[in-house]
Amino acid sequence: MFAQLYETLVDVDCEGRAYPGLAKSWTLDASRTRITLTIRDDARFWDGKAVVASDVVTAWHATGGQSTEASQFARRVANGTTVLDDHTLIVSLPDTAWRVLADPALAVYQPQSGPGWAGGTSRYRVESESSRGGLLLAPAWKSSDPQLSVRPLPTSDARDAIDRGIDVLVTDDPLTINYAASRPNLAAVPLPWSRTYVVAIPHVAPADTETLRPMLGDSATAFRASLARDAVRVEARGADTPNWWADVQACASPGPRGAAPRTSEQRPLRIAYDAADRVARRLAERIVALDSRATATPLAAGAFARALHDGGQPAYVIAVPRASLDPCYDAAGLVASAPWLLANDPGSPSAPPTIIPLVDTRDRAIVNRDRVSATIDWDGTLRFGGTPRTP
Repeated sequence: MFAQLYETLVDVDCEGRAYPGLAKSWTLDASRTRITLTIRDDARFWDGKAVVASDVVTAWHATGGQSTEASQFARRVANGTTVLDDHTLIVSLPDTAWRVLADPALAVYQPQSGPGWAGGTSRYRVESESSRGGLLLAPAWKSSDPQLSVRPLPTSDARDAIDRGIDVLVTDDPLTINYAASRPNLAAVPLPWSRTYVVAIPHVAPADTETLRPMLGDSATAFRASLARDAVRVEARGADTPNWWADVQACASPGPRGAAPRTSEQRPLRIAYDAADRVARRLAERIVALDSRATATPLAAGAFARALHDGGQPAYVIAVPRASLDPCYDAAGLVASAPWLLANDPGSPSAPPTIIPLVDTRDRAIVNRDRVSATIDWDGTLRFGGTPRTP
């Protein structure tokens, strides 16, 4: 629901085209590293206060005061921004693609010290919140937009939600998608391919080569296609290549790099994955079936995050964003979760850290075609109400 409440200066649609968000227009200088943006004349917060350029920078600094990879990015962008007047600001992005201004980390809001929802600028505000996790969103101003009631699924079977008359449901479950197809008023709209599952390996030891052989070289395309067809039970395809993370090393900041964890040449190939991710589990199980010495190791979410950061397991199955507004920005986030990707150990007999793409997956939005008006962003985000940008 974040996109219904808060806006960025620009947005990017499902075909990668930028369109106005909080800013109504923008121009790039000749170097394409400085962008001048003009805020919409009617832009205002939920309390009716007009949005001025300094509010944008204030929000970015507030986000930058936190301690996440996204906050570091917001702080850097805020420090590179100059306010010209109430409606105009210049953002300097010397090493970043300008479309990254659509990243949610750069959403504009009214910082507050107390509890509650920070005031946004988008067409909806939070009307009420239930103790069971539901939200009621109301139009922020008088309009014909409908209220949005966001509720937890009634059971673990999403088909029950369809039976209860839900208007929008985002899912990757094929049973639910097929069930919706039997309803004449429902459409299962494909969203952009949003996730790529990969195998990340701190060091490829010679002992691992036989297990990994189908994923490498001339047979890799066919192997990825077989995984998409047979191994996972969601809508999938063999991962596209090349990928945005291919240049992780090139995006790295200058400085010393440590060595990846060293492992014994005789150890079995254990492939770790987040136990809650059913796609990762099926991929890991299919890979270890190639070699009787290999094993799949499920870990709870917190333990998996720590293990991925430490690099102590021989291999990991992880999901990364398929599309990127700015590869180096996303590479920085990937390296923050797995610092060993930048390891440099010339004395190791193994290959350097490796990322092997497996499959792309996507969700579908099941929508009531008689009641729902929505548009789709580059990352699959749905935006409700208003006039659709395209048919």
